[in-house]
Amino acid sequence: MMGLDYAVFVLYLALCVIIGYWVGGKPTDSKSYFNSKGDIPWWAVSLSIVATETSMLTIISTPSVAYFGSLTFLQIVIGYIIGRTIVAFTILPSYFKGEQQTAYTFFTNRFGDRYRKLVSVVFLITRLLADGVRLFAAAIPIKLITGFSYPESILIIAILTLAYTFYGGLKSVIWIDVMQLAVYISAGFFILFWLFPDLTPEMTQRMVEENKFQMINLPESLAAAWNGPYNLIACLIGGAFLAMASHGTDHLIVQRLLACHGLPEARKALIWSGLFVFVQFALFLAIGLFLFAHYGGQPLADLGLGKPDEIFPRFVIDGLPVGVTGFIIAGLFAAAMSTLSSSLAALSSSTMFDLFPKLAQRADSMKYSRIFMVVWTAVFVGFGMSFTTTDNPIIEIGLGIAGFTYGGLLGAFLIGRYTTWSTQAATVGLLGCVSVMFILIMFGGDLRPWWAWYTVTGVVLFALFGGLFTIGSSFVGKKS
Repeated sequence: MMGLDYAVFVLYLALCVIIGYWVGGKPTDSKSYFNSKGDIPWWAVSLSIVATETSMLTIISTPSVAYFGSLTFLQIVIGYIIGRTIVAFTILPSYFKGEQQTAYTFFTNRFGDRYRKLVSVVFLITRLLADGVRLFAAAIPIKLITGFSYPESILIIAILTLAYTFYGGLKSVIWIDVMQLAVYISAGFFILFWLFPDLTPEMTQRMVEENKFQMINLPESLAAAWNGPYNLIACLIGGAFLAMASHGTDHLIVQRLLACHGLPEARKALIWSGLFVFVQFALFLAIGLFLFAHYGGQPLADLGLGKPDEIFPRFVIDGLPVGVTGFIIAGLFAAAMSTLSSSLAALSSSTMFDLFPKLAQRADSMKYSRIFMVVWTAVFVGFGMSFTTTDNPIIEIGLGIAGFTYGGLLGAFLIGRYTTWSTQAATVGLLGCVSVMFILIMFGGDLRPWWAWYTVTGVVLFALFGGLFTIGSSFVGKKS
Protein backbone atom coordinates (compact mmCIF):
# COMPACT_ATOMS: atom_id res chain seq x y z
CA MET A 1 0.00 0.00 0.00
CA MET A 2 1.21 3.50 -0.87
CA GLY A 3 0.58 6.78 0.91
CA LEU A 4 -2.54 7.55 -1.12
CA ASP A 5 -3.96 4.10 -0.31
CA TYR A 6 -3.54 4.73 3.41
CA ALA A 7 -5.13 8.17 3.05
CA VAL A 8 -8.22 6.74 1.34
CA PHE A 9 -8.41 3.96 3.90
CA VAL A 10 -8.16 6.27 6.93
CA LEU A 11 -10.64 8.76 5.43
CA TYR A 12 -13.21 6.01 4.99
CA LEU A 13 -12.86 4.77 8.56
CA ALA A 14 -13.24 8.33 9.86
CA LEU A 15 -16.38 8.80 7.76
CA CYS A 16 -17.91 5.65 9.23
CA VAL A 17 -17.55 6.99 12.76
CA ILE A 18 -18.73 10.53 11.92
CA ILE A 19 -21.76 9.45 9.86
CA GLY A 20 -22.67 6.72 12.34
CA TYR A 21 -22.68 9.29 15.15
CA TRP A 22 -24.73 11.73 13.07
CA VAL A 23 -27.46 9.37 11.83
CA GLY A 24 -27.91 7.62 15.16
CA GLY A 25 -29.97 10.46 16.58
CA LYS A 26 -30.52 10.51 20.32
CA PRO A 27 -32.12 7.24 21.50
CA THR A 28 -33.70 7.75 24.91
CA ASP A 29 -34.33 4.17 26.07
CA SER A 30 -33.31 0.59 25.31
CA LYS A 31 -36.29 0.03 22.98
CA SER A 32 -35.44 2.93 20.69
CA TYR A 33 -31.74 2.06 21.00
CA PHE A 34 -32.24 -1.52 19.78
CA ASN A 35 -35.45 -1.31 17.73
CA SER A 36 -35.33 2.19 16.17
CA LYS A 37 -39.08 2.73 16.75
CA GLY A 38 -39.94 1.35 13.30
CA ASP A 39 -38.83 4.48 11.47
CA ILE A 40 -36.29 2.91 9.07
CA PRO A 41 -37.42 2.68 5.40
CA TRP A 42 -37.76 -0.88 4.10
CA TRP A 43 -35.12 -0.48 1.39
CA ALA A 44 -32.49 0.58 3.96
CA VAL A 45 -33.41 -2.41 6.13
CA SER A 46 -33.15 -4.67 3.07
CA LEU A 47 -29.69 -3.40 2.15
CA SER A 48 -28.62 -3.65 5.80
CA ILE A 49 -29.66 -7.32 5.82
CA VAL A 50 -27.46 -7.96 2.79
CA ALA A 51 -24.50 -6.16 4.37
CA THR A 52 -25.03 -8.01 7.65
CA GLU A 53 -24.93 -11.46 6.12
CA THR A 54 -21.91 -10.56 3.97
CA SER A 55 -18.65 -11.04 5.84
CA MET A 56 -15.15 -10.36 4.59
CA LEU A 57 -14.86 -14.12 4.09
CA THR A 58 -17.75 -13.98 1.64
CA ILE A 59 -16.07 -11.30 -0.45
CA ILE A 60 -12.71 -13.07 -0.45
CA SER A 61 -13.98 -16.63 -0.97
CA THR A 62 -16.73 -16.17 -3.57
CA PRO A 63 -14.39 -15.23 -6.47
CA SER A 64 -12.33 -18.36 -5.80
CA VAL A 65 -15.47 -20.52 -6.14
CA ALA A 66 -15.86 -19.36 -9.75
CA TYR A 67 -12.11 -19.31 -10.49
CA PHE A 68 -11.70 -22.98 -9.58
CA GLY A 69 -15.24 -24.05 -10.45
CA SER A 70 -18.22 -22.44 -12.14
CA LEU A 71 -21.38 -20.45 -11.41
CA THR A 72 -23.26 -23.33 -9.76
CA PHE A 73 -23.13 -21.46 -6.43
CA LEU A 74 -26.01 -19.33 -7.73
CA GLN A 75 -28.30 -22.34 -7.30
CA ILE A 76 -28.11 -22.02 -3.52
CA VAL A 77 -28.83 -18.29 -3.77
CA ILE A 78 -32.08 -19.20 -5.52
CA GLY A 79 -32.79 -21.43 -2.52
CA TYR A 80 -32.13 -18.43 -0.28
CA ILE A 81 -34.77 -16.41 -2.15
CA ILE A 82 -37.31 -19.24 -1.80
CA GLY A 83 -36.61 -19.52 1.93
CA ARG A 84 -36.97 -15.79 2.55
CA THR A 85 -40.27 -15.72 0.71
CA ILE A 86 -41.58 -18.56 2.88
CA VAL A 87 -40.46 -16.73 6.04
CA ALA A 88 -42.15 -13.53 4.85
CA PHE A 89 -45.57 -15.21 4.80
CA THR A 90 -45.25 -17.78 7.63
CA ILE A 91 -42.86 -16.84 10.45
CA LEU A 92 -42.64 -13.07 9.97
CA PRO A 93 -46.30 -12.28 10.89
CA SER A 94 -45.64 -13.62 14.40
CA TYR A 95 -43.13 -10.84 15.02
CA PHE A 96 -45.70 -8.13 14.39
CA LYS A 97 -48.37 -9.46 16.76
CA GLY A 98 -48.10 -7.38 19.90
CA GLU A 99 -44.84 -5.86 21.04
CA GLN A 100 -41.76 -7.90 20.18
CA GLN A 101 -38.39 -6.78 21.50
CA THR A 102 -36.42 -9.72 20.08
CA ALA A 103 -36.93 -12.75 17.86
CA TYR A 104 -37.45 -14.85 20.98
CA THR A 105 -40.24 -12.90 22.70
CA PHE A 106 -42.58 -15.34 20.93
CA PHE A 107 -41.46 -18.19 23.19
CA THR A 108 -42.51 -16.52 26.44
CA ASN A 109 -46.22 -17.03 25.76
CA ARG A 110 -45.79 -20.38 24.00
CA PHE A 111 -43.27 -22.25 26.16
CA GLY A 112 -42.49 -19.95 29.08
CA ASP A 113 -39.71 -17.59 30.06
CA ARG A 114 -37.14 -20.34 30.78
CA TYR A 115 -37.42 -21.73 27.27
CA ARG A 116 -37.06 -18.24 25.85
CA LYS A 117 -33.83 -17.84 27.81
CA LEU A 118 -32.60 -21.24 26.63
CA VAL A 119 -33.17 -20.32 22.98
CA SER A 120 -31.52 -16.95 23.57
CA VAL A 121 -28.44 -18.62 25.05
CA VAL A 122 -28.24 -20.91 22.00
CA PHE A 123 -28.39 -17.81 19.80
CA LEU A 124 -25.71 -15.98 21.83
CA ILE A 125 -23.31 -18.92 21.63
CA THR A 126 -23.96 -19.30 17.91
CA ARG A 127 -23.23 -15.66 17.13
CA LEU A 128 -20.19 -15.46 19.40
CA LEU A 129 -18.50 -18.46 17.82
CA ALA A 130 -19.50 -17.70 14.24
CA ASP A 131 -18.80 -13.96 14.21
CA GLY A 132 -15.93 -14.12 16.68
CA VAL A 133 -14.09 -16.37 14.27
CA ARG A 134 -15.06 -14.07 11.38
CA LEU A 135 -13.51 -11.19 13.30
CA PHE A 136 -10.23 -13.08 13.43
CA ALA A 137 -10.56 -14.14 9.81
CA ALA A 138 -11.11 -10.49 8.83
CA ALA A 139 -7.77 -9.65 10.44
CA ILE A 140 -5.90 -12.12 8.22
CA PRO A 141 -5.93 -10.16 4.93
CA ILE A 142 -5.58 -6.89 6.85
CA LYS A 143 -2.41 -8.22 8.47
CA LEU A 144 -1.06 -9.39 5.13
CA ILE A 145 -1.83 -6.14 3.32
CA THR A 146 -1.07 -3.52 5.98
CA GLY A 147 1.52 -5.30 8.10
CA PHE A 148 -0.50 -4.85 11.31
CA SER A 149 -0.43 -7.77 13.75
CA TYR A 150 -3.55 -9.85 14.37
CA PRO A 151 -4.31 -8.14 17.71
CA GLU A 152 -3.80 -4.69 16.15
CA SER A 153 -6.07 -5.52 13.21
CA ILE A 154 -8.77 -6.92 15.50
CA LEU A 155 -8.62 -3.89 17.79
CA ILE A 156 -8.90 -1.45 14.86
CA ILE A 157 -12.02 -3.20 13.55
CA ALA A 158 -13.60 -3.53 17.00
CA ILE A 159 -12.91 -0.04 18.34
CA LEU A 160 -14.04 1.76 15.19
CA THR A 161 -17.17 -0.37 14.98
CA LEU A 162 -18.02 0.27 18.63
CA ALA A 163 -17.42 4.00 18.14
CA TYR A 164 -20.56 4.44 16.02
CA THR A 165 -22.59 1.48 17.32
CA PHE A 166 -22.27 2.59 20.96
CA TYR A 167 -23.85 5.99 20.39
CA GLY A 168 -26.67 5.43 17.92
CA GLY A 169 -27.54 1.76 18.42
CA LEU A 170 -29.42 -0.07 15.69
CA LYS A 171 -30.21 3.06 13.70
CA SER A 172 -26.51 3.84 13.26
CA VAL A 173 -25.79 0.21 12.42
CA ILE A 174 -28.41 0.06 9.67
CA TRP A 175 -27.41 3.29 7.93
CA ILE A 176 -23.70 2.53 8.12
CA ASP A 177 -24.50 -0.93 6.71
CA VAL A 178 -26.09 0.79 3.71
CA MET A 179 -22.97 2.90 3.19
CA GLN A 180 -20.65 -0.06 3.61
CA LEU A 181 -22.64 -2.12 1.13
CA ALA A 182 -22.33 0.69 -1.40
CA VAL A 183 -18.55 0.80 -0.84
CA TYR A 184 -17.75 -2.87 -1.42
CA ILE A 185 -20.26 -3.26 -4.25
CA SER A 186 -18.76 -0.21 -5.98
CA ALA A 187 -15.33 -1.73 -5.45
CA GLY A 188 -16.53 -4.96 -7.04
CA PHE A 189 -17.87 -3.23 -10.13
CA PHE A 190 -14.63 -1.26 -10.50
CA ILE A 191 -12.65 -4.52 -10.46
CA LEU A 192 -14.92 -5.93 -13.18
CA PHE A 193 -14.33 -2.83 -15.28
CA TRP A 194 -10.57 -3.04 -14.69
CA LEU A 195 -10.40 -6.73 -15.65
CA PHE A 196 -12.75 -6.55 -18.63
CA PRO A 197 -9.98 -6.23 -21.28
CA ASP A 198 -8.59 -9.61 -20.17
CA LEU A 199 -11.80 -11.38 -21.22
CA THR A 200 -10.69 -11.96 -24.82
CA PRO A 201 -12.73 -14.05 -27.33
CA GLU A 202 -10.09 -16.81 -27.06
CA MET A 203 -10.31 -16.89 -23.27
CA THR A 204 -14.10 -16.79 -23.39
CA GLN A 205 -14.10 -19.82 -25.71
CA ARG A 206 -11.79 -21.68 -23.34
CA MET A 207 -14.05 -20.88 -20.39
CA VAL A 208 -17.07 -22.17 -22.31
CA GLU A 209 -15.24 -25.42 -23.08
CA GLU A 210 -14.34 -25.84 -19.41
CA ASN A 211 -17.98 -25.19 -18.32
CA LYS A 212 -17.02 -22.09 -16.33
CA PHE A 213 -20.42 -20.54 -17.09
CA GLN A 214 -22.40 -23.57 -15.86
CA MET A 215 -25.19 -22.60 -13.46
CA ILE A 216 -27.24 -25.81 -13.09
CA ASN A 217 -25.75 -29.03 -11.73
CA LEU A 218 -28.10 -32.01 -11.56
CA PRO A 219 -27.00 -34.77 -9.14
CA GLU A 220 -26.41 -38.24 -10.57
CA SER A 221 -28.09 -39.96 -7.61
CA LEU A 222 -29.66 -39.29 -4.22
CA ALA A 223 -26.32 -40.12 -2.62
CA ALA A 224 -24.68 -37.50 -4.80
CA ALA A 225 -27.37 -35.00 -3.82
CA TRP A 226 -26.63 -35.72 -0.15
CA ASN A 227 -22.84 -35.52 -0.34
CA GLY A 228 -22.03 -33.63 -3.54
CA PRO A 229 -21.38 -29.89 -3.52
CA TYR A 230 -23.55 -27.37 -5.34
CA ASN A 231 -26.12 -29.69 -6.89
CA LEU A 232 -29.60 -28.40 -7.70
CA ILE A 233 -31.58 -30.50 -5.18
CA ALA A 234 -29.31 -29.72 -2.22
CA CYS A 235 -29.03 -26.05 -3.15
CA LEU A 236 -32.76 -25.41 -3.54
CA ILE A 237 -33.97 -27.42 -0.53
CA GLY A 238 -30.97 -26.87 1.73
CA GLY A 239 -30.63 -23.21 0.76
CA ALA A 240 -34.32 -22.59 1.42
CA PHE A 241 -34.19 -24.16 4.90
CA LEU A 242 -30.96 -22.35 5.72
CA ALA A 243 -32.55 -19.02 4.77
CA MET A 244 -35.68 -19.86 6.78
CA ALA A 245 -33.51 -20.40 9.85
CA SER A 246 -31.10 -17.50 9.39
CA HIS A 247 -33.75 -14.96 8.35
CA GLY A 248 -36.68 -16.26 10.35
CA THR A 249 -35.15 -17.25 13.70
CA ASP A 250 -31.76 -15.54 14.02
CA HIS A 251 -32.16 -12.25 15.92
CA LEU A 252 -29.24 -10.86 13.93
CA ILE A 253 -31.62 -10.50 10.95
CA VAL A 254 -34.96 -10.32 12.76
CA GLN A 255 -33.81 -7.26 14.70
CA ARG A 256 -33.60 -5.36 11.40
CA LEU A 257 -37.02 -6.52 10.26
CA LEU A 258 -38.51 -5.28 13.54
CA ALA A 259 -37.10 -1.84 12.68
CA CYS A 260 -39.56 -1.59 9.78
CA HIS A 261 -42.80 0.36 10.11
CA GLY A 262 -44.98 -2.74 9.87
CA LEU A 263 -45.43 -6.23 8.41
CA PRO A 264 -45.85 -5.17 4.74
CA GLU A 265 -42.65 -3.12 4.90
CA ALA A 266 -40.77 -5.97 6.60
CA ARG A 267 -41.94 -8.41 3.91
CA LYS A 268 -40.63 -6.17 1.16
CA ALA A 269 -37.33 -5.74 2.96
CA LEU A 270 -36.88 -9.48 3.41
CA ILE A 271 -37.86 -10.61 -0.09
CA TRP A 272 -35.91 -7.86 -1.83
CA SER A 273 -32.83 -8.71 0.25
CA GLY A 274 -32.83 -12.10 -1.47
CA LEU A 275 -32.82 -10.46 -4.88
CA PHE A 276 -30.04 -8.07 -3.81
CA VAL A 277 -27.99 -11.02 -2.54
CA PHE A 278 -28.38 -12.75 -5.89
CA VAL A 279 -26.95 -9.70 -7.65
CA GLN A 280 -24.13 -9.47 -5.11
CA PHE A 281 -23.07 -13.10 -5.47
CA ALA A 282 -23.33 -12.87 -9.25
CA LEU A 283 -20.99 -9.87 -9.09
CA PHE A 284 -18.28 -11.58 -7.04
CA LEU A 285 -18.60 -14.83 -8.98
CA ALA A 286 -18.12 -12.79 -12.16
CA ILE A 287 -14.97 -11.31 -10.60
CA GLY A 288 -13.74 -14.88 -10.13
CA LEU A 289 -14.29 -15.62 -13.82
CA PHE A 290 -12.56 -12.39 -14.82
CA LEU A 291 -9.62 -13.28 -12.57
CA PHE A 292 -9.48 -16.65 -14.33
CA ALA A 293 -9.10 -14.75 -17.59
CA HIS A 294 -6.59 -12.33 -16.05
CA TYR A 295 -4.29 -15.08 -14.76
CA GLY A 296 -4.89 -17.38 -17.73
CA GLY A 297 -6.48 -20.02 -15.51
CA GLN A 298 -3.15 -20.80 -13.82
CA PRO A 299 -3.27 -23.24 -10.88
CA LEU A 300 -2.39 -22.16 -7.35
CA ALA A 301 1.15 -23.52 -7.46
CA ASP A 302 2.03 -21.53 -10.57
CA LEU A 303 0.71 -18.36 -8.94
CA GLY A 304 2.77 -18.97 -5.80
CA LEU A 305 -0.35 -19.25 -3.64
CA GLY A 306 -1.23 -21.81 -1.01
CA LYS A 307 -5.03 -21.51 -0.76
CA PRO A 308 -7.82 -20.65 -3.24
CA ASP A 309 -9.00 -17.78 -1.03
CA GLU A 310 -5.70 -15.98 -1.66
CA ILE A 311 -6.57 -15.28 -5.31
CA PHE A 312 -8.65 -12.16 -4.67
CA PRO A 313 -6.35 -10.52 -2.06
CA ARG A 314 -3.37 -11.21 -4.33
CA PHE A 315 -4.98 -9.25 -7.16
CA VAL A 316 -6.01 -6.42 -4.84
CA ILE A 317 -2.39 -6.00 -3.73
CA ASP A 318 -0.66 -6.43 -7.09
CA GLY A 319 -3.15 -5.67 -9.82
CA LEU A 320 -4.79 -2.33 -9.00
CA PRO A 321 -3.57 1.27 -9.33
CA VAL A 322 -2.50 3.37 -6.36
CA GLY A 323 -5.46 4.82 -4.47
CA VAL A 324 -7.86 2.17 -5.70
CA THR A 325 -6.16 -0.44 -3.53
CA GLY A 326 -6.95 1.69 -0.49
CA PHE A 327 -10.58 1.91 -1.59
CA ILE A 328 -10.79 -1.89 -2.00
CA ILE A 329 -9.24 -2.43 1.42
CA ALA A 330 -11.81 0.00 2.81
CA GLY A 331 -14.45 -2.22 1.20
CA LEU A 332 -13.05 -5.28 2.96
CA PHE A 333 -13.08 -3.37 6.25
CA ALA A 334 -16.67 -2.36 5.48
CA ALA A 335 -17.77 -5.99 5.29
CA ALA A 336 -15.94 -6.86 8.52
CA MET A 337 -17.32 -3.87 10.43
CA SER A 338 -20.84 -4.50 9.17
CA THR A 339 -20.80 -8.07 10.46
CA LEU A 340 -19.39 -7.07 13.84
CA SER A 341 -21.71 -4.09 14.38
CA SER A 342 -24.74 -6.24 13.57
CA SER A 343 -23.63 -8.91 16.04
CA LEU A 344 -23.01 -6.34 18.77
CA ALA A 345 -26.49 -4.87 18.35
CA ALA A 346 -28.20 -8.27 18.20
CA LEU A 347 -26.29 -9.84 21.11
CA SER A 348 -26.72 -6.79 23.34
CA SER A 349 -30.42 -6.61 22.52
CA SER A 350 -31.02 -10.29 23.26
CA THR A 351 -29.01 -10.05 26.49
CA MET A 352 -31.07 -7.08 27.64
CA PHE A 353 -34.57 -8.23 26.70
CA ASP A 354 -34.29 -12.04 26.88
CA LEU A 355 -31.88 -12.66 29.76
CA PHE A 356 -32.30 -9.52 31.91
CA PRO A 357 -35.73 -8.09 30.97
CA LYS A 358 -36.08 -6.18 34.24
CA LEU A 359 -33.15 -3.96 33.25
CA ALA A 360 -35.03 -2.92 30.10
CA GLN A 361 -37.85 -1.55 32.27
CA ARG A 362 -35.62 0.72 34.32
CA ALA A 363 -35.43 4.45 33.72
CA ASP A 364 -31.67 4.12 33.17
CA SER A 365 -32.00 1.26 30.65
CA MET A 366 -29.87 3.16 28.13
CA LYS A 367 -26.89 2.87 30.47
CA TYR A 368 -27.18 -0.90 30.66
CA SER A 369 -27.77 -1.18 26.92
CA ARG A 370 -24.47 0.53 26.24
CA ILE A 371 -22.70 -1.44 28.96
CA PHE A 372 -23.77 -4.67 27.23
CA MET A 373 -22.51 -3.23 23.93
CA VAL A 374 -19.06 -2.62 25.45
CA VAL A 375 -19.00 -6.00 27.20
CA TRP A 376 -19.80 -7.91 24.01
CA THR A 377 -17.16 -5.94 22.13
CA ALA A 378 -14.59 -6.99 24.71
CA VAL A 379 -15.76 -10.62 24.47
CA PHE A 380 -15.44 -10.57 20.68
CA VAL A 381 -11.97 -9.01 20.87
CA GLY A 382 -10.83 -11.55 23.46
CA PHE A 383 -12.24 -14.44 21.46
CA GLY A 384 -10.70 -13.19 18.21
CA MET A 385 -7.30 -12.65 19.83
CA SER A 386 -7.30 -16.19 21.23
CA PHE A 387 -6.27 -17.36 17.76
CA THR A 388 -2.63 -17.17 16.79
CA THR A 389 -2.73 -19.22 13.60
CA THR A 390 -5.11 -19.97 10.76
CA ASP A 391 -4.57 -23.71 11.32
CA ASN A 392 -6.49 -23.88 14.60
CA PRO A 393 -9.32 -26.48 14.29
CA ILE A 394 -11.72 -24.18 16.19
CA ILE A 395 -11.86 -21.99 13.08
CA GLU A 396 -13.70 -24.75 11.23
CA ILE A 397 -16.05 -25.14 14.20
CA GLY A 398 -16.72 -21.41 14.33
CA LEU A 399 -17.42 -21.06 10.63
CA GLY A 400 -19.77 -24.05 10.68
CA ILE A 401 -21.39 -23.37 14.06
CA ALA A 402 -24.67 -22.28 12.49
CA GLY A 403 -25.04 -25.83 11.24
CA PHE A 404 -25.14 -27.06 14.85
CA THR A 405 -27.97 -24.79 15.96
CA TYR A 406 -29.98 -23.41 13.03
CA GLY A 407 -32.05 -26.57 12.67
CA GLY A 408 -32.92 -26.43 16.35
CA LEU A 409 -33.91 -22.76 16.23
CA LEU A 410 -36.08 -23.25 13.15
CA GLY A 411 -37.60 -26.41 14.61
CA ALA A 412 -38.50 -24.54 17.80
CA PHE A 413 -40.38 -21.88 15.82
CA LEU A 414 -42.20 -24.36 13.60
CA ILE A 415 -43.15 -26.65 16.48
CA GLY A 416 -44.13 -23.70 18.65
CA ARG A 417 -46.43 -22.23 16.03
CA TYR A 418 -47.94 -25.28 14.35
CA THR A 419 -48.22 -27.91 17.14
CA THR A 420 -49.48 -28.19 20.71
CA TRP A 421 -46.33 -29.85 22.01
CA SER A 422 -45.36 -29.19 25.61
CA THR A 423 -42.43 -27.13 26.84
CA GLN A 424 -40.67 -30.34 27.89
CA ALA A 425 -41.00 -31.79 24.37
CA ALA A 426 -39.64 -28.59 22.83
CA THR A 427 -36.71 -28.61 25.27
CA VAL A 428 -35.86 -32.24 24.51
CA GLY A 429 -36.15 -31.52 20.79
CA LEU A 430 -33.80 -28.51 20.94
CA LEU A 431 -31.13 -30.10 23.14
CA GLY A 432 -31.27 -33.42 21.29
CA CYS A 433 -31.00 -31.70 17.92
CA VAL A 434 -28.01 -29.55 18.87
CA SER A 435 -26.19 -32.49 20.51
CA VAL A 436 -26.61 -34.89 17.58
CA MET A 437 -25.76 -32.21 15.00
CA PHE A 438 -22.51 -31.50 16.85
CA ILE A 439 -21.59 -35.20 16.82
CA LEU A 440 -22.63 -35.61 13.18
CA ILE A 441 -20.70 -32.59 11.91
CA MET A 442 -17.58 -33.18 13.98
CA PHE A 443 -17.35 -36.98 13.93
CA GLY A 444 -19.85 -38.15 11.29
CA GLY A 445 -17.32 -39.09 8.62
CA ASP A 446 -19.11 -40.44 5.55
CA LEU A 447 -22.48 -39.96 7.28
CA ARG A 448 -21.92 -36.20 7.40
CA PRO A 449 -24.06 -34.46 4.76
CA TRP A 450 -22.97 -31.53 2.62
CA TRP A 451 -23.28 -28.31 4.69
CA ALA A 452 -26.41 -27.11 2.86
CA TRP A 453 -28.32 -30.04 4.40
CA TYR A 454 -27.40 -29.17 8.00
CA THR A 455 -30.50 -27.09 8.74
CA VAL A 456 -32.87 -29.64 7.16
CA THR A 457 -31.24 -32.42 9.17
CA GLY A 458 -31.52 -30.36 12.35
CA VAL A 459 -35.24 -29.73 11.85
CA VAL A 460 -35.84 -33.46 11.30
CA LEU A 461 -33.87 -34.32 14.45
CA PHE A 462 -35.81 -31.72 16.47
CA ALA A 463 -39.10 -33.22 15.29
CA LEU A 464 -37.83 -36.75 15.99
CA PHE A 465 -36.69 -36.09 19.56
CA GLY A 466 -39.67 -33.89 20.42
CA GLY A 467 -42.11 -36.29 18.77
CA LEU A 468 -40.74 -39.35 20.57
CA PHE A 469 -40.95 -37.50 23.89
CA THR A 470 -44.55 -36.47 23.17
CA ILE A 471 -45.56 -40.01 22.21
CA GLY A 472 -43.76 -41.45 25.22
CA SER A 473 -45.39 -38.97 27.59
CA SER A 474 -48.82 -39.72 26.13
CA PHE A 475 -48.25 -43.47 26.48
CA VAL A 476 -47.12 -43.15 30.10
CA GLY A 477 -50.05 -40.87 30.88
CA LYS A 478 -52.59 -43.33 29.48
CA LYS A 479 -50.92 -46.27 31.23
CA SER A 480 -50.99 -44.50 34.58
